[in-house]
Amino acid sequence: MENASKALIIAGSILLAVLIVAMGVTIFNKARGAASTESLDAAEIDMFNKKFDKYLTGNSGRGILGSQVKTMLSSAISNANTNQDEPSKLPAIKLEGGTEITGGQTAEANLQNYINSISNMKNDIISKNNYRVTADYGTSGLIVKIIIEQI
Repeated sequence: MENASKALIIAGSILLAVLIVAMGVTIFNKARGAASTESLDAAEIDMFNKKFDKYLTGNSGRGILGSQVKTMLSSAISNANTNQDEPSKLPAIKLEGGTEITGGQTAEANLQNYINSISNMKNDIISKNNYRVTADYGTSGLIVKIIIEQI
């Protein structure tokens, strides 16, 4: 009888130790996963994308006027000035049949080239024409490229 109660106590102790180790491993994995994600949370990504989402037409529909595209490009310039220290928030912009502006500019000279290139692209947009605007998203859900195509 005495041996049976000792065996139950030992079995309970082993079970408790296994549970504690399992909880520790789970907590460690969750903490490591949180540390390895990008520095942007979902709300920041959503706020950033909203600046451009209102101009996106997708692959269907009539598109938007060139004047709206110019407004979007002005917003991209404003975004570049605001987020100059966060290259992940500087999307590439491509005008089909024209130039492509590389995003992620970090150095001051490259940032100025990025902004100047967007300004030049604005001059290539014809206000009366219709354009289709689509976006490519990165793995985090952040817009990494904006594609402008004349319809």
